[in-house]
Amino acid sequence: MTSGADAARVGERRRGSRFEKRSDVPLGVQIAVPILAVAGGLAFGAVTLILGGHSVSAAYGAMWDASFGTVDGFEQTLIRAMPLILTGLAVTIALRMNVWNVGAEGQMALGAIGASFVAFQFGGLSRFWLLVAMFLGGCVAAGVWALIAAVPRAVIGLNEIITTLFLNYIGLLLLSALVNGPWKDPTVSGFAYSKPLPADAALPFIGSSDVTIGLLIAVAVVVLAWWFLDRTRTGFSLDIAGGNLRAARYLGMGVRRRIVVVMVLAAAVAGIAGVIQLLTSSGRLQDGLTGGYGYTGILVTFLARRRVAPTVMVAILFAGLLAGAAALQSTGIPSSIAQVVQAVIIIFVLAGEVLSGYRLRSRSAAAPVALTGGPLSVPAGGA
Repeated sequence: MTSGADAARVGERRRGSRFEKRSDVPLGVQIAVPILAVAGGLAFGAVTLILGGHSVSAAYGAMWDASFGTVDGFEQTLIRAMPLILTGLAVTIALRMNVWNVGAEGQMALGAIGASFVAFQFGGLSRFWLLVAMFLGGCVAAGVWALIAAVPRAVIGLNEIITTLFLNYIGLLLLSALVNGPWKDPTVSGFAYSKPLPADAALPFIGSSDVTIGLLIAVAVVVLAWWFLDRTRTGFSLDIAGGNLRAARYLGMGVRRRIVVVMVLAAAVAGIAGVIQLLTSSGRLQDGLTGGYGYTGILVTFLARRRVAPTVMVAILFAGLLAGAAALQSTGIPSSIAQVVQAVIIIFVLAGEVLSGYRLRSRSAAAPVALTGGPLSVPAGGA
């Protein structure tokens, strides 16, 4: 203690506010962020339409009818959602190990190539076994393709973002080389198509709709991925390793092996997307088969907050935007408006993800303390 004369403590308290990191984001905030992001994107798109002299109601009405407002429109949305569900999942799976798989576009291409190779070689199989073999071929081709990036990442720590991104271009060029070279259909001129697949290489439709069972396959893959990542010890170990690699190595988890496995699994899922896209488009390989779904899958992952289950609904939302964009052209409105809406939604989601991790709290902090007088004195008997 000090005497009042020798150590007068002068201080003042000041009040203000600061951002404080949340230990856990409330469920209401997690739900509100994507909803507000979509609303903000649509609002920004409306402003863009007005500035361009277009009717907001006509544009959004056409997009709604072509995506969710009619039966035919909703079927087209579901068809576009099938590859988006799987490419989004391919990114999510890799992120469990804190590994970035931005190569789903190329992995889709390799999946379609692998399935086509199987169809050309084993076209005499029955329909069921031919489809099973094509899906296996697509998974194997995409998984082996991913090893080109996975092994250097696991062994020497080579940045997987760069390698998977470059592999996209190589995979698409390989597809183009095949459809313009050894697999080219000689009866087609003006367009680059491969030889047609066997007649039995086609997915059955769901009821009387135009949607194939590819949608059911995509949802089944999501359920299996959810079970594997969230309900098994192996999936839990991926979370631990992704959160702290040094701790995982200390525990002897085999980090390198897990990096390779998770990247191969993610690529196999993207390969399934390529097979479904092959079997639901023209029934043969062609340039532009992947349609940018691999890149859009990255956006789906972020909007789903890197979680498995919400991937399905977010993919359907983005598929609706894609279907609506195609409908805008028939009204004379540029389809790029829909791309603007997508871009703004992603910006709002990213901003919301950052801000939702913090909360604003008032604070009161003591000002610097001024000590005056002589040295501190300790009362008798004090220690």
